[in-house]
Amino acid sequence: MGIRVGIDLGTTFSAVARIDPGTGKPVVIKNSFGAAITPSVLCFRQDGSVLFGEDAKNMQAVGDPNAVAFFKRSMGKDMFSVDILGKSYDATDLSAILLRELKEEAQRQTGETIEGAVITVPAYFTHKERSATIEAGRRAGLEVIAIINEPTAAAFAYGLTERAEEQTVLIYDLGGGTFDVTLARINRKEIRILGSDGNHELGGKDWDDCIARYLAGEFLESYGVDLTEDPEMVASLLVTAESVKKQLTSRDQVSVPIAYQGIRGTVEITEEIFESISQFLLGTTKDVTQRLLESVEMTWAQVDGVILVGGSTRMRMIRDYVTEMCGKPPLGGVNVDEAVALGAAIRANITEKGEAVPALGGLFGRRKGGGLLIQGAKAVSDVTAHSLGMISISPDGEEYINSVIIRKNTQIPAANTKPFHLRTRSKGNELEVYVLQGEFRRPLDNTILHKYVISKIQRTDPPNSVIEVTYQYTADGVVQVSARQKETGKTLPVKVEPVPEDMSWTDLSPREHQGGGKAPAVDVVLAIDLSGSMCGDPTRKAIAAMQDFVDQMDEDTARIGIVAFADQVREVLPLTGDFGRVRQVISGLAEVDVGVCNEAQPFTAAYGMLRKRESDVRYIVVLTDGCWSNISYAVDAAERCHRSEMEVMALGFGSADYDFLKKIASTDDFAALTDLSQLGSTFSKIAQAIGEGSAGLSVL
Repeated sequence: MGIRVGIDLGTTFSAVARIDPGTGKPVVIKNSFGAAITPSVLCFRQDGSVLFGEDAKNMQAVGDPNAVAFFKRSMGKDMFSVDILGKSYDATDLSAILLRELKEEAQRQTGETIEGAVITVPAYFTHKERSATIEAGRRAGLEVIAIINEPTAAAFAYGLTERAEEQTVLIYDLGGGTFDVTLARINRKEIRILGSDGNHELGGKDWDDCIARYLAGEFLESYGVDLTEDPEMVASLLVTAESVKKQLTSRDQVSVPIAYQGIRGTVEITEEIFESISQFLLGTTKDVTQRLLESVEMTWAQVDGVILVGGSTRMRMIRDYVTEMCGKPPLGGVNVDEAVALGAAIRANITEKGEAVPALGGLFGRRKGGGLLIQGAKAVSDVTAHSLGMISISPDGEEYINSVIIRKNTQIPAANTKPFHLRTRSKGNELEVYVLQGEFRRPLDNTILHKYVISKIQRTDPPNSVIEVTYQYTADGVVQVSARQKETGKTLPVKVEPVPEDMSWTDLSPREHQGGGKAPAVDVVLAIDLSGSMCGDPTRKAIAAMQDFVDQMDEDTARIGIVAFADQVREVLPLTGDFGRVRQVISGLAEVDVGVCNEAQPFTAAYGMLRKRESDVRYIVVLTDGCWSNISYAVDAAERCHRSEMEVMALGFGSADYDFLKKIASTDDFAALTDLSQLGSTFSKIAQAIGEGSAGLSVL
């Protein structure tokens, strides 16, 4: 039996924590140097060994070209790799090596085997970065119990204080390479995350870079030597800058000695200068924080306090900003370096409901009367920091857009199912879906996760099939896609494929680009009989029923056109995805004059509207209340539509003839008689039948 640990896998420092088996309290496992945190640095040696932590950081400080750091920022990025001693490593490879070293050192320090771990990630990490973190853990030989957002882990650690009253807190997490801000409601039993935002390419390293640039600039001005031209000197300067940043948390001025090529100089930097050269970075965190408050419709007045997490929050400018905005100093009781690892250790040893899992490697502290006690244990509900969407076509058919499926700050796990209408062939039926993370309308402004290819779709009769695609955020914030064919009830295989390098077609109009994306799934022409017998109440009831029909159609995937007929035929509205316009035109149908008798038929006009195959499925829905004068002419025109794979639904009432309706409908099931009082519910069933691609109107 072994223990479960929490691992704070940081950009600049990492930490491992466990539950003390005697007290039930989370504690950090100190490294071989007796420190709670370990530098997230690796250094590869010629003999094949790898240094990590302090040893590797020392090599980095002297400019060893085989030392590598800050790779967490590149997690999940396909284009990132470093070549060291003839071998290429991506961020997942490097993180796996670091995790393995952290695990093995923790085992040496405790004398126990680590059976499983909860690994922390920035709340703003996307699916790709989370998946890469899980993969790194597995490669390191860890059972990854879960991954948890760093601010959520910090909330667990803050909960160790067991305050009686409920508090709404803002967790301001500025680590070495990432920034997150999260709002949480914490009480004695639960941590409920209200919302998160962040920037995973902003962190303490950026403040270090500001200092390094300043030092190099001052040295150049004083001595005429550009330190930035020497890579080894740049590496040394960055290590110096980190030290200067830490000194300025308690000192107003630091003298920095710099020796290079026989020149020994000193550069003075003050806290005031430091704040001036990095003010733009602080401004970015302000913008992100304000964006979060606005997204959850809260103000600073509704925040009870701020928890600071991450070593970079020790900077005076951060604490001053928080105090100014919140109106009170940051909340105490949290060690900014250890909180995330401590919270992860708690989460590793409880269920999502806050109940202790069976103890590994010893019994935890017991409650009076029996039962296990883990200090800080609470139920937790987290949210997703990114909306989940797919590349779709705008309602007007003019552009590709991000159609959001699960919105940002939705509680996870979360799932949503969307139907895709597919006209099946005898073989080779596949459906391609591009999934996005982000809130922007333009697809390329978001992260395109993958291309998901759904295959083994069976031919259906009629060939209009509904593929139900389910998009899911797991409790880890990882995206999963599954699919089911409605007609067969069978789960379909979903293959994940890389996103093509050229996705520029998403910036084209769908009308220009025929090779990518999906056309509108359904085109529907509503053909309404406006002969004399329809005057008055029948027309009013028909208008109301058609409005209900529009309300039940999917504006993202359907276009609707309207034809009126009697003695004449008029195309009242061409096909459009602007449902507001559709409703407006329907409301005015009583004013449309096409005569009083039934000399005309709507099929020729509808055929002209639908003949350009721009959709997967095309429907003509005919509403009539009487007999037509030229039946054979109408039937011939309807059959032309049938041959062109346009489905005709014929709905009659009043004196309509059922045998005639069956002749013009695509199948007998697509013909139905109803009465005026049932017109609304009948049209609703038609909308459902079209939306689901069902075999007919037998439900009527």
